[in-house]
Amino acid sequence: MSVTATWILTGAVLFIASMVQRVTGMGLALLASPFLVLILGSTTGIQTCQFVGLGVCLASAVALRRDINLRRTGLLLVASAIGLLPGVWISRTLSSAWLSIVIGSVTICALASIQFLRRSSVFEGRKGVALAGGLSGFMNVTAGVGGPPLVVYANSTGWRYTEYVATVQLFFTGLNVMSLAGRGLPQVPGSAWAVIIATAAGGTLLGNFAGPRINDNLARRLVLAIALVGSLATVIRGITSL
Repeated sequence: MSVTATWILTGAVLFIASMVQRVTGMGLALLASPFLVLILGSTTGIQTCQFVGLGVCLASAVALRRDINLRRTGLLLVASAIGLLPGVWISRTLSSAWLSIVIGSVTICALASIQFLRRSSVFEGRKGVALAGGLSGFMNVTAGVGGPPLVVYANSTGWRYTEYVATVQLFFTGLNVMSLAGRGLPQVPGSAWAVIIATAAGGTLLGNFAGPRINDNLARRLVLAIALVGSLATVIRGITSL
Protein backbone atom coordinates (compact mmCIF):
# COMPACT_ATOMS: atom_id res chain seq x y z
CA MET A 1 0.00 0.00 0.00
CA SER A 2 1.33 3.46 -0.90
CA VAL A 3 2.05 6.05 1.78
CA THR A 4 -0.74 8.28 0.46
CA ALA A 5 -3.30 5.46 0.54
CA THR A 6 -2.18 4.48 4.04
CA TRP A 7 -2.87 7.91 5.48
CA ILE A 8 -6.08 8.42 3.52
CA LEU A 9 -7.42 5.20 5.06
CA THR A 10 -6.10 6.18 8.50
CA GLY A 11 -7.79 9.56 8.25
CA ALA A 12 -11.07 7.95 7.19
CA VAL A 13 -11.00 5.54 10.15
CA LEU A 14 -10.24 8.31 12.65
CA PHE A 15 -12.88 10.62 11.17
CA ILE A 16 -15.63 7.98 11.38
CA ALA A 17 -14.55 6.69 14.80
CA SER A 18 -14.39 10.20 16.29
CA MET A 19 -17.83 11.05 14.90
CA VAL A 20 -19.31 7.83 16.31
CA GLN A 21 -17.68 8.51 19.69
CA ARG A 22 -19.31 11.93 19.83
CA VAL A 23 -22.72 10.59 18.75
CA THR A 24 -22.92 7.47 20.93
CA GLY A 25 -20.40 8.09 23.72
CA MET A 26 -18.48 4.97 22.72
CA GLY A 27 -16.72 3.39 19.77
CA LEU A 28 -13.53 5.39 19.22
CA ALA A 29 -11.17 2.68 20.46
CA LEU A 30 -13.38 -0.31 19.63
CA LEU A 31 -13.89 0.86 16.06
CA ALA A 32 -10.51 2.42 15.34
CA SER A 33 -8.12 0.03 17.08
CA PRO A 34 -8.45 -3.11 14.91
CA PHE A 35 -8.50 -1.16 11.64
CA LEU A 36 -5.53 1.03 12.58
CA VAL A 37 -3.60 -2.15 13.41
CA LEU A 38 -4.44 -3.52 9.96
CA ILE A 39 -3.38 -0.27 8.26
CA LEU A 40 -0.42 0.91 10.35
CA GLY A 41 0.74 -2.25 12.10
CA SER A 42 0.29 -3.41 15.68
CA THR A 43 2.58 -0.87 17.38
CA THR A 44 1.89 2.35 15.45
CA GLY A 45 -1.82 1.53 15.17
CA ILE A 46 -2.34 1.24 18.93
CA GLN A 47 -0.12 4.25 19.67
CA THR A 48 -2.16 6.36 17.22
CA CYS A 49 -5.42 5.18 18.79
CA GLN A 50 -4.13 6.10 22.26
CA PHE A 51 -2.95 9.53 21.10
CA VAL A 52 -6.31 10.39 19.54
CA GLY A 53 -8.12 8.99 22.57
CA LEU A 54 -6.04 11.24 24.82
CA GLY A 55 -7.07 14.35 22.88
CA VAL A 56 -10.76 13.45 22.67
CA CYS A 57 -10.99 12.46 26.35
CA LEU A 58 -9.12 15.56 27.54
CA ALA A 59 -11.50 17.83 25.64
CA SER A 60 -14.49 15.93 27.03
CA ALA A 61 -13.10 16.03 30.59
CA VAL A 62 -12.78 19.81 30.42
CA ALA A 63 -16.35 20.14 29.17
CA LEU A 64 -17.75 17.79 31.85
CA ARG A 65 -15.44 18.80 34.73
CA ARG A 66 -18.26 19.67 37.16
CA ASP A 67 -19.45 16.05 37.30
CA ILE A 68 -16.03 14.38 37.70
CA ASN A 69 -15.47 12.25 40.82
CA LEU A 70 -11.78 12.89 41.53
CA ARG A 71 -11.49 10.26 44.27
CA ARG A 72 -12.80 7.47 42.05
CA THR A 73 -10.61 8.68 39.18
CA GLY A 74 -7.55 8.39 41.41
CA LEU A 75 -8.46 4.89 42.63
CA LEU A 76 -9.01 3.64 39.09
CA LEU A 77 -5.74 5.15 37.86
CA VAL A 78 -3.75 3.50 40.67
CA ALA A 79 -5.33 0.15 39.81
CA SER A 80 -4.77 0.67 36.09
CA ALA A 81 -1.05 1.27 36.67
CA ILE A 82 -0.79 -2.30 37.98
CA GLY A 83 -2.43 -3.65 34.82
CA LEU A 84 -0.21 -1.51 32.62
CA LEU A 85 3.00 -3.26 33.68
CA PRO A 86 2.32 -6.71 32.18
CA GLY A 87 0.63 -5.04 29.22
CA VAL A 88 3.72 -2.98 28.38
CA TRP A 89 5.90 -6.09 28.71
CA ILE A 90 3.67 -8.06 26.33
CA SER A 91 3.49 -5.24 23.78
CA ARG A 92 7.29 -4.92 23.76
CA THR A 93 8.07 -8.64 23.79
CA LEU A 94 5.70 -10.27 21.29
CA SER A 95 6.33 -10.30 17.57
CA SER A 96 4.07 -8.22 15.31
CA ALA A 97 2.08 -11.31 14.28
CA TRP A 98 1.44 -12.47 17.84
CA LEU A 99 0.65 -8.92 18.96
CA SER A 100 -1.98 -8.66 16.20
CA ILE A 101 -3.54 -11.88 17.49
CA VAL A 102 -3.54 -10.55 21.07
CA ILE A 103 -5.02 -7.18 20.02
CA GLY A 104 -7.79 -8.77 17.95
CA SER A 105 -8.61 -11.32 20.66
CA VAL A 106 -8.69 -8.73 23.45
CA THR A 107 -11.01 -6.54 21.37
CA ILE A 108 -13.33 -9.48 20.66
CA CYS A 109 -13.47 -10.24 24.41
CA ALA A 110 -14.20 -6.56 25.07
CA LEU A 111 -17.06 -6.60 22.57
CA ALA A 112 -18.46 -9.79 24.14
CA SER A 113 -18.35 -8.29 27.63
CA ILE A 114 -20.33 -5.24 26.51
CA GLN A 115 -22.90 -7.40 24.73
CA PHE A 116 -23.38 -10.24 27.23
CA LEU A 117 -21.93 -9.28 30.65
CA ARG A 118 -24.16 -6.44 31.80
CA ARG A 119 -23.17 -6.64 35.48
CA SER A 120 -21.26 -8.91 37.84
CA SER A 121 -20.84 -9.12 41.61
CA VAL A 122 -17.05 -9.39 41.23
CA PHE A 123 -17.03 -5.72 40.18
CA GLU A 124 -18.63 -4.54 43.44
CA GLY A 125 -16.79 -2.94 46.36
CA ARG A 126 -13.07 -2.21 46.58
CA LYS A 127 -12.11 -5.35 44.68
CA GLY A 128 -14.36 -4.13 41.86
CA VAL A 129 -12.43 -0.87 41.56
CA ALA A 130 -9.14 -2.77 41.53
CA LEU A 131 -10.36 -5.30 38.96
CA ALA A 132 -11.96 -2.72 36.65
CA GLY A 133 -8.94 -0.42 36.76
CA GLY A 134 -6.41 -3.22 36.35
CA LEU A 135 -8.21 -4.82 33.41
CA SER A 136 -8.73 -1.43 31.80
CA GLY A 137 -5.03 -0.62 32.09
CA PHE A 138 -3.94 -3.96 30.64
CA MET A 139 -6.43 -3.85 27.76
CA ASN A 140 -5.68 -0.22 26.93
CA VAL A 141 -1.91 -0.56 26.67
CA THR A 142 -2.06 -3.83 24.69
CA ALA A 143 -5.08 -3.26 22.44
CA GLY A 144 -6.19 0.35 22.95
CA VAL A 145 -9.62 -0.72 24.28
CA GLY A 146 -9.83 -0.06 28.01
CA GLY A 147 -13.50 0.90 28.24
CA PRO A 148 -15.47 -2.37 28.56
CA PRO A 149 -14.38 -3.26 32.13
CA LEU A 150 -15.54 0.18 33.26
CA VAL A 151 -18.92 -0.30 31.56
CA VAL A 152 -19.48 -3.54 33.50
CA TYR A 153 -18.18 -1.90 36.72
CA ALA A 154 -20.54 1.06 36.30
CA ASN A 155 -23.54 -1.22 35.68
CA SER A 156 -22.62 -3.46 38.63
CA THR A 157 -22.30 -0.60 41.13
CA GLY A 158 -25.16 1.59 39.93
CA TRP A 159 -22.77 4.44 39.18
CA ARG A 160 -24.74 7.58 38.33
CA TYR A 161 -24.53 7.95 34.55
CA THR A 162 -23.58 11.63 34.31
CA GLU A 163 -20.81 11.20 36.89
CA TYR A 164 -19.60 8.01 35.21
CA VAL A 165 -19.36 9.62 31.77
CA ALA A 166 -17.46 12.64 33.13
CA THR A 167 -15.14 10.63 35.39
CA VAL A 168 -14.04 8.12 32.75
CA GLN A 169 -13.01 10.99 30.46
CA LEU A 170 -10.46 12.15 33.04
CA PHE A 171 -9.50 8.54 33.81
CA PHE A 172 -8.77 7.78 30.16
CA THR A 173 -6.84 11.02 29.80
CA GLY A 174 -4.50 9.82 32.52
CA LEU A 175 -4.51 6.21 31.31
CA ASN A 176 -3.58 7.18 27.77
CA VAL A 177 -0.76 9.37 29.09
CA MET A 178 0.60 6.37 31.02
CA SER A 179 0.08 4.02 28.07
CA LEU A 180 1.95 6.34 25.70
CA ALA A 181 4.70 6.76 28.29
CA GLY A 182 5.06 2.99 28.34
CA ARG A 183 4.82 2.39 24.59
CA GLY A 184 5.96 5.73 23.16
CA LEU A 185 4.38 8.12 20.66
CA PRO A 186 3.64 6.88 17.14
CA GLN A 187 6.64 7.31 14.84
CA VAL A 188 4.99 9.01 11.87
CA PRO A 189 5.99 11.87 9.52
CA GLY A 190 4.91 15.45 10.17
CA SER A 191 2.23 15.40 7.47
CA ALA A 192 0.69 12.33 9.10
CA TRP A 193 0.28 14.23 12.38
CA ALA A 194 -1.75 16.83 10.49
CA VAL A 195 -3.99 14.07 9.09
CA ILE A 196 -4.45 12.48 12.52
CA ILE A 197 -5.37 15.72 14.28
CA ALA A 198 -7.51 17.19 11.48
CA THR A 199 -9.60 14.07 10.84
CA ALA A 200 -10.20 13.37 14.53
CA ALA A 201 -11.26 16.98 15.11
CA GLY A 202 -13.41 16.99 11.97
CA GLY A 203 -15.19 13.80 12.99
CA THR A 204 -15.90 15.21 16.44
CA LEU A 205 -17.33 18.43 14.98
CA LEU A 206 -19.54 16.51 12.55
CA GLY A 207 -20.71 14.37 15.46
CA ASN A 208 -21.81 17.52 17.30
CA PHE A 209 -23.99 18.41 14.32
CA ALA A 210 -25.20 14.92 13.39
CA GLY A 211 -25.80 13.57 16.90
CA PRO A 212 -29.44 14.63 17.28
CA ARG A 213 -30.24 13.26 13.80
CA ILE A 214 -28.82 9.74 14.24
CA ASN A 215 -30.53 6.81 15.98
CA ASP A 216 -28.28 6.10 18.96
CA ASN A 217 -29.15 2.40 19.36
CA LEU A 218 -28.68 1.71 15.66
CA ALA A 219 -25.32 3.47 15.69
CA ARG A 220 -24.16 1.42 18.70
CA ARG A 221 -25.11 -1.88 17.07
CA LEU A 222 -23.32 -0.83 13.89
CA VAL A 223 -20.19 0.06 15.87
CA LEU A 224 -20.12 -3.37 17.53
CA ALA A 225 -20.64 -5.18 14.22
CA ILE A 226 -17.93 -3.25 12.37
CA ALA A 227 -15.51 -3.59 15.29
CA LEU A 228 -16.07 -7.36 15.34
CA VAL A 229 -15.24 -7.62 11.63
CA GLY A 230 -12.08 -5.58 12.11
CA SER A 231 -11.03 -7.62 15.15
CA LEU A 232 -11.50 -10.93 13.33
CA ALA A 233 -9.51 -9.59 10.38
CA THR A 234 -6.71 -8.57 12.75
CA VAL A 235 -6.56 -12.05 14.30
CA ILE A 236 -6.57 -13.71 10.86
CA ARG A 237 -3.81 -11.42 9.65
CA GLY A 238 -1.71 -12.28 12.70
CA ILE A 239 -2.24 -16.02 12.25
CA THR A 240 -1.34 -15.95 8.55
CA SER A 241 1.82 -13.96 9.36
CA LEU A 242 3.19 -16.54 11.81
